[in-house]
Amino acid sequence: MKAPGVCSSRNTLGEPKGSLSVTQKSAAIYRKYHGDKADERLGLFEGLVERYGVDRVLYPGSFVHITPSFVIAEAVYVDSDKRAAAFFADPGTVAFVRERRAYDSEPIIRFHHQDFATPIPEPDASFDLLISQYAGFVSRDCKRYLRVGGYLVANNSHGDASMARFDPDFELVAVYRRYSERFTFSSQELDTYMIPRSGMEPDRMRLEREMRGPAFSRSVAGYVFVHNA
Repeated sequence: MKAPGVCSSRNTLGEPKGSLSVTQKSAAIYRKYHGDKADERLGLFEGLVERYGVDRVLYPGSFVHITPSFVIAEAVYVDSDKRAAAFFADPGTVAFVRERRAYDSEPIIRFHHQDFATPIPEPDASFDLLISQYAGFVSRDCKRYLRVGGYLVANNSHGDASMARFDPDFELVAVYRRYSERFTFSSQELDTYMIPRSGMEPDRMRLEREMRGPAFSRSVAGYVFVHNA
């Protein structure tokens, strides 16, 4: 009997003729929301693993974006959407990851069906990487789970990169640019990034109210911060 919120695989024998296998079903859902939209972002996670050697990742607000598990063996996903819960409960999801993985070990995948702003049943300071992509203030609500010396990767679509910039526990260490599914990283001239184009600095209350980051004078796809405290 599998533990709640943990994906596992099972034999697909006995599927009705002509029906999709459990692996195919999971792959089809992933393609619908990410693969067919050229939005896997695999190059982002490959680059993060290559640069920072992360082994354990927490992804709040993940929906069905399971791409990190293709290159990182242990991953925990959190989302309140029922479709995400069904996706991660499907035994075919681990089988699908197993087919795409770039490592030899067995993938470890856990899913928590909840709002990430409420306590997540994971140990504090136990993750190497915290992912914030189009989900809200992950840096504020989930910083406790990131170890000191771990990394936050965030974009600014919902203002989270700006929120992390205000947090003295986070330090900007890189920016990344996106060219379709290719990603490049830079740690040069970081003081020239995250400067509001308007010349007006947003405050935390405004960010929380509007959930939208300001336009910056230098545009990039996202930012990498190290957790220093």
